[in-house]
Amino acid sequence: MTKNQTIDTIIFDVGNVLMDYHWKTYLDSFNFSPDVRDAVASAMFLSTQWNEMDRSLLPDQEYLNLFIQNAPQYQREIRQVFENCEDCIHTYDYADSFVLKCREQNCRTYILSNYSRYLFYKTEHMMHFRNYMDGELFSFQAGQIKPEPEIYLTLLEKYSIDPRRALFLDDRQENLDAAARLHIHTLLFTTYPETLEELLRFTSP
Repeated sequence: MTKNQTIDTIIFDVGNVLMDYHWKTYLDSFNFSPDVRDAVASAMFLSTQWNEMDRSLLPDQEYLNLFIQNAPQYQREIRQVFENCEDCIHTYDYADSFVLKCREQNCRTYILSNYSRYLFYKTEHMMHFRNYMDGELFSFQAGQIKPEPEIYLTLLEKYSIDPRRALFLDDRQENLDAAARLHIHTLLFTTYPETLEELLRFTSP
């Protein structure tokens, strides 16, 4: 990306940008044997159904049933992990100030994030940064997930965002590549200090 003085909109991913998402650490907290841990990980967090839960087209209970079907011998452990899986998510200390610093650059701020309905309602109380957003689109609200182009287009249309004046922050390159194909400027999130410095370089007059 080259310096572009016309950027007036910052679009934030949430997971691993504004909130820490570490399912491996959470799963380790149960002290399962290595075999059980790997089986539960495969049945849940590494499954295609976990990614589809971000779309939330099915009832939450149905996703749990699908996880159990992946490893029925570990039904008890899967239920236990699913019940409290919001514990794998924590808000970064810098989240609010990050958004506010962008707003100080006279930029509008939005959220575009893959996030399941089940986890959202368990963690929305942690998302104080939402108070400083001009709008948001979580995947469960749209029934669409990144990096599908439809979810980006839904956000752009919903808030009348000009993609050529917008900058999208995400920690996954495939999500940035999809945005770039729609002429949205992109910036890979690495660390807060590095990303903020890079962002300000492109939004400061």
